[in-house]
Amino acid sequence: MSVFDLVGRWPASVRSLVMDLKHHVTAAASLALAQWSQRLGAAGMEAMRSLPGLAAAVDQHVMQIRETLGRPRPEVLAAYADGVADTVTARGWNADETAAGWDRASWPSVHLLAVCVLAERA
Repeated sequence: MSVFDLVGRWPASVRSLVMDLKHHVTAAASLALAQWSQRLGAAGMEAMRSLPGLAAAVDQHVMQIRETLGRPRPEVLAAYADGVADTVTARGWNADETAAGWDRASWPSVHLLAVCVLAERA
């Protein structure tokens, strides 16, 4: 049960504030996922059409993410993507690695592409 499930029990002014907050969080998550799609998702999904190995790897990552997060809401998916990116960027990863092509994409790129695929399906 989330805090949003309890909203009906709160005074109208608090409910309104919580619903406004939920709207802003959802909008921020949508923006974050759109940015990931622009950085990796669009080109990666195009590459999946011609690289069956990439498509298979992405499917495996999608299953791994679903095992970890279930069927995540956009807010959870965006936070997950940002957490993964923060961790791998601190270790030297850069999203620009895929500019040369997706045929040898690293684990972080494939994993974040899987996040984009999940966001697209949501």
